[in-house]
Amino acid sequence: MDGNAFHTLVLLTKNIGDLIDSKSISSSEKLDIFLNILSHHEKNRSIKVDYIRSGWSVSQAFNECLCAILKLTPLLLVNPKPILEDETEDRWKWFEGCLGALDGTYIPIRVLTQYKPRYRTRKGEIATNVLGVCDRNLNFTYMLPGWEGPAADGRILRDAIVRTNGLKIPKGNYYLCDEGYTNGKGFLSPFRGYRYWLNDWRGDNPSPRCKEELFNMRHFRARNVIERVFCLLKGCWGILRSPSWYLVKVYNRVISACCLIHNFIHRDMEVDPLASDMEEQAEYQHENIDVVESSEEWSSWRNELAQRMWNKRTNN
Repeated sequence: MDGNAFHTLVLLTKNIGDLIDSKSISSSEKLDIFLNILSHHEKNRSIKVDYIRSGWSVSQAFNECLCAILKLTPLLLVNPKPILEDETEDRWKWFEGCLGALDGTYIPIRVLTQYKPRYRTRKGEIATNVLGVCDRNLNFTYMLPGWEGPAADGRILRDAIVRTNGLKIPKGNYYLCDEGYTNGKGFLSPFRGYRYWLNDWRGDNPSPRCKEELFNMRHFRARNVIERVFCLLKGCWGILRSPSWYLVKVYNRVISACCLIHNFIHRDMEVDPLASDMEEQAEYQHENIDVVESSEEWSSWRNELAQRMWNKRTNN
């Protein structure tokens, strides 16, 4: 984050997030401490030496900045725009109406001994399972941290759909997801039993031999955007790469804050939000998808889409 972006974030946290200067420490220094902890996973005892502050002041600054960043959620979360019929980008042109991609990722976490079985993943790691949803431009549009590591992806998605302020998918639109999710209205998953992952298409592996494999290859190329977002997120914020001593409830809020700041950095603040018309933030009411279930209609549409891809390829 450069100096201009940092200054803009300070203004946002002060004017919208209600971050205030205290008697001995300014808002900009509080935010600097907060970002330092997130980026490098610095401990309180290290920060208080570097900034010549008491441990209490460091802890207070962290919590104040965390609350301020979360208050920016309506501003920093992106409202996804569907792919249009005249899309020209090869990666996305086949997926008209698509809003982006979604997937889950594991974030290491430290919990009390009696809770470790609940959070233990199949690989034996203690982690929380975070649902992330992004648009084609690598911006988070929704995130749901807090579920235990072994929780099924489909179960987490169902929870996100039924929440009051949960994931909203207008009917007629959808997200790309991997084979761990149901292929149904609002969620387009690949054909099972056919090659899909990146290594399946590399090296001496043959090109797609049927419509299902062609669909899966193009599906993966587009859906990979969520994998790139997770990679950027964990690469930027060291606090997400190793277990933290924060309480689970606080750590879940930290994960959300990291996603929000990711959006802020990625958008590079080309337009000052403080000067933007608040009417642009208005939400329009759509008839949303409110259930996650398999659908014959949706499977037939996927087959038709795969056939169109295959016909286009064989005719060229």
